[in-house]
Amino acid sequence: MIEKRMRRIGNKKNFMLESQANELKENKELVIMNKKTDGGVTTIDLILEPDKFDQFGSECRLTYDEYIDVLNEFIEEEEDTWHELRMKDQVNETRDRIIAATMIKYAKEHYGIKEEDFNGKDINYLKRYDEKGRFLGEAVIVTLTLIPEMNMKVK
Repeated sequence: MIEKRMRRIGNKKNFMLESQANELKENKELVIMNKKTDGGVTTIDLILEPDKFDQFGSECRLTYDEYIDVLNEFIEEEEDTWHELRMKDQVNETRDRIIAATMIKYAKEHYGIKEEDFNGKDINYLKRYDEKGRFLGEAVIVTLTLIPEMNMKVK
């Protein structure tokens, strides 16, 4: 009975996996920039796909001073709660900040965006799969937000 229905309906397709795989194949950019404006709020997503990570690491790096600045900024922000963070959290947060700063540096050089022009910054990860459902890695997404009415930074 079930076989009869399967022949009539056919195999299920996972369109999300297929569209992700097509995007990865068509992507020629090292860091993809998506810019959206809605209700006066501008957001820019900088996306680094897992298959571009090694190439990105070869083409764009922070200088020693930039690297130290990223670490110092992180330590200043977390100074009050540093003792509450687990070592895993400290390592992950440090990694996230270094990757985000490097992606922003790349975007500044290639797309002309300036981090100072934005009020907020966030980093997220999205799991990526090929068309057969095999895990490829995580795409890194740095989101910069500009709210013109605000003259303050959002952390």
